[in-house]
Formats: sequence, C-alpha cells, structure tokens
Amino acid sequence: MSLPPIITFSSIDWDFTWQGHQEVMSRLAALGHPVLFVENTGIRRPMISDFARLRRRAVALSSRERRSLAPVPGLQVLAPRVLPFPYSHPITLLNAALLEPGIRKWLRQFDQPPIVWTYLPTPLVLRLAARLRPALLVYYCVDNLPESSNLARRSAEGERQLFRSADLVMVTSEQLREKAARYRPSVHVVPSGVSMDAFANAREAPVTVLPEFASLRRPVVGYVGGLHRWFDVALTAAVARRLPDVQFVLVGPAHIDVSGLERVENVHLLGPRPHSDVPALLRMLDAAIIPYVLDAYTRSVFPTKLSEYLAMGLPSISTPLPDVVAFRNRYGAVVDVAATADEFAEAVRRAVSQPSSDEERRTRIDVASAQDWGLRVAHIETLLNDALAAKSGATAR
Repeated sequence: MSLPPIITFSSIDWDFTWQGHQEVMSRLAALGHPVLFVENTGIRRPMISDFARLRRRAVALSSRERRSLAPVPGLQVLAPRVLPFPYSHPITLLNAALLEPGIRKWLRQFDQPPIVWTYLPTPLVLRLAARLRPALLVYYCVDNLPESSNLARRSAEGERQLFRSADLVMVTSEQLREKAARYRPSVHVVPSGVSMDAFANAREAPVTVLPEFASLRRPVVGYVGGLHRWFDVALTAAVARRLPDVQFVLVGPAHIDVSGLERVENVHLLGPRPHSDVPALLRMLDAAIIPYVLDAYTRSVFPTKLSEYLAMGLPSISTPLPDVVAFRNRYGAVVDVAATADEFAEAVRRAVSQPSSDEERRTRIDVASAQDWGLRVAHIETLLNDALAAKSGATAR
C-alpha cells in the first residue's frame, strides 16, 4: 500500500532560509509520502517591514513556473493566495475558500485520506484541517510562536486547541514539551537535526580557502544563520571589540539593523548564502558562536546551527539558552555557555587559543551524529505509523 499523502502548512516559505520544515518534508517525500508544502499563510497581521516578503509572494503567484514548483521529487509547493489577516473570522472563511480548491485538486490523485501536518496554529489551518478530514492531524511545534511578537500572541488559543486535539504532537525542545504537556499526556520531543553526510563530505574534501576568507588572518570565528531580532547585536559587537585579533564572520540574511556590527573593524558580514554552502563555510572557521538574546521566545529554542557546528568538529559558544544548557549537561563540554560579554569573549579566547585535538573534534562529531536528520525522520515515520495504527484501532472499536 502506498504511503499516505501529507499536506503541510508551513510557517515559512519554501525559498526562505533552509530549516527543518524543508528538510523533514524533503525526506518524508523521499520515503514515499507525496507532500504538498503549503507556504506560510501568516501568524500575524502584516507590518511595513513585511512589504518585501509580500512583494516576493505576489511575484511568485504571478509566475506559472513558481506555482508549479516541484523542488524535490514527490513534493509540490503551493504558494497560497490569501489575505494577510489571520484572526479575522470573515477573512478566515474567505481564505479557506480560496485555498481549499487547490489543495483538493492535488488530493484527487490519491485514493486515501491525507495526513495534515501543521507548523501553524491559526484559525485558517484549524478550519482547513477539519474540512479535509485527515487520517491524522499532526502539530509540529518548532517555536514558541505566541511569544515571537506581540502581534502573534493571538495564536495562543489555536495552539492550545491543537495541543488538545491533534492526533500527534511533536516539539523541538523540553520547554515546548512542558508547555504542550499541560494539555495532553503524550508529547514527543523531536529536535532539529543535521545532515551528517554533507558535513562529512566537506570535512574530507581537499582544503580550499573560499575567496571571502582569503584576506582574513586567523583565528576566524563565525555565525551562520539569519541575523534576526533574537541575534544579540550588542553582545556580538562587544565581544568582537574585546578580541581585536579575532575575525568575526557572520553569514546570513540581515532582518534587523546591523549598523552596530558594520562599525566594528573585525566583524565581517557576508550576507546570505545557499544552505548547501554551509559545510564549506564552516570549514573556514576556528570556532562558532550562537549569540542569542534570552527572552520568552528563545527560552524554547534549540538552535539547529549547534548541531551543524559540531558536525564540522568546531568548538562552539552559546548564550545560556535552556536547551543548550541541557544539551551540555547531557553531552559534556562540546559547547561552552557564556552569559556576559566578558564571559563570552573569554570562552572564544579559550576556543581559539590552540587547535582542537583530534579527540575533541571526534567527540563533537560523534555527538552531532546522534542528531542526524536520517535518524530524526526515521523516528518521525515511526511516530506517524504508530499514531495511524492507534487512530485506526480506536475507530474500529
């Protein structure tokens, strides 16, 4: 029997920075699940800062090629035609009417009900999930979305509803598990993973200095990921000023004002790069950092980039995010934790003062191997099968 199709309501667009959303769905498609990846329908009303993204969406919708995009075999991307007001009841009804026909058209090629998988706890998703009568309703809670902004707080009620009613709930951190466990007895912690094969290939390839690094004197410390509101600009600038002989390279799109970093001589902003370039970029580093602010949102974050840093064997330094602290407690000193600029600078200084031993690098790589996406998705597939069997058995009774 063919595997059930999956309709996933994503909280990001397919072309956004590569994250677990794209990774998991690509791998489930490779296992044989037909996947419809519905791009972000919104968690809050739009602001002026969203204009560029909305313009890109408009361009995407006007492109026949983009509307039929199949970026990996077995996976189709749907750019939704919806109005960006997720908590208006009339607009929710209108958006559902606009979006449902395209989903049902895709579904007509299959002879079994779909798995509806959502990253979004919004009224639109809840309405569509009810109308589609799925074989399974899955909520993968990868962020504390109600705490992501004041405008997103209204998603809390939908999240509580999904915690209660979904057939399967997965979360990426212990803090999110504790939150979900208030509403249901069974919650599965499935953190983000890492594609170990890509990093193994990069580690074993001949060393080639990338042009962006050719003029930089060592040591070089880096960060790879979005420069977003949770990236601590002030902390990073302060640490760089304390270590003028260390070069700090930041790779990723800037979603915030980074002028405070541009004024620091030994900080280099390289801008966005394709996710496929990450292993080669990390190979250029002597150490890597995760300088996140601590707030209600980041206290529920386990940063994917930590596993990527470790997969390259890099010494890593992070602010004391609860799940990073728990990770260190579990696996030992594969990641250093520092709260203040002085502590962070000292941790960086220790990390780059001498090259890591082969044993230290091997330990980090071994820890990362336990987070491999192949293992993660195999676990997810088992959870899906168990939930389908349990629901089928309950229905039969």
